[in-house]
Amino acid sequence: MRSMTPMGWLLCGALVVLVPGCSDPSPPPPTKATSEPGVIRFAPDSADLDALQLVRVAADTVPVSADLNARLAVDEAVTARVGAPVAARVTALLADTGDRVARGQALARVDAPDLAQASADLAETGTQADLKARAAARARELFTGGAIARRELESAEADARLAGAEQARARERLASLGGRGSGTALALTAPLGGIVLDRQIEPGQQLSAGQSPLFTITDPARLWLLIDVPESAVGRLHIGQAVRFEVDAFSDRRFDATVEKIGLAVDPATRRVQVRARVDNRDLTLKPEMFATARLVADDGRLGIKLPNAALFERGQANHVFRQEGPGRFRRVAVTVAVRGEQFSWVSAGLKPGDVVVGEGALLLSAQLGDS
Repeated sequence: MRSMTPMGWLLCGALVVLVPGCSDPSPPPPTKATSEPGVIRFAPDSADLDALQLVRVAADTVPVSADLNARLAVDEAVTARVGAPVAARVTALLADTGDRVARGQALARVDAPDLAQASADLAETGTQADLKARAAARARELFTGGAIARRELESAEADARLAGAEQARARERLASLGGRGSGTALALTAPLGGIVLDRQIEPGQQLSAGQSPLFTITDPARLWLLIDVPESAVGRLHIGQAVRFEVDAFSDRRFDATVEKIGLAVDPATRRVQVRARVDNRDLTLKPEMFATARLVADDGRLGIKLPNAALFERGQANHVFRQEGPGRFRRVAVTVAVRGEQFSWVSAGLKPGDVVVGEGALLLSAQLGDS
């Protein structure tokens, strides 16, 4: 066998080295923390890049606060609750829930024995007033003829005035009970026009004096939106401010309201102030006592950077995002959150308009970067 020259051995060794090199090079690791703290880098063809959502941020008006809990309520300015002025028994129902009623319309009839007593009181005080008035007239004649002293005349006139006042009181009492004569029948009437929102009365029911509400009447075209606003946001509130809100029943619609009252005190338990907004509900879509999610529309020109909540993550006591510095290169940046909403937040420092940040996937990057 022919021996191999040294050059031959060299070529053979080269072939042994070069043949494995003809295959594809091993792919680089998908991520790599650089020596620079807070920076993470991906290879240009890393599949991990496909899992990252990149978002270009822009300036936007900072809302007064995050989404707020609210509820719809009847407008008390156009709402009345009818109660029982005296103990009575319901004899007839004349209106039901959903009925439209006019002011003064009878809602129910009741039998109230106390009406008889009120009628008797009026008759008695009327008799006394008539007697005292005639006595005062005779006293004036006698005083004119010099038969009595002025003191007696003044006493008779005072008695007449007192009797007249008692008669007026008895008349007002009977009128307040709804009595119109000497019987015991009484009509419960609507103090204003509107729709019967609720009825808590049944035929034959025994009512106690002052029992209420038996009927609730309101104008459902006008509602209130009651919003609990954090103490920190009160400084940006004002009367006439616009409010946008949503309700679960109509998740595809947005409704508008206008602030008309701002509470004067902070609830010591929740540190919130109740704000009342007026809602135009002429189409009767919304119902009282619906829960809502409200946003107070800011109109003071305050701007911030709007970004999805998925981009934010906490490290220590601060909020951070990953900002893109180049293809596959991301830097961890501390930001100051001005307002955090359910889906988006607004930051006041740490980013500028046009920056590209990682949305979905930011937490994954944070875990891969660790504390480097």
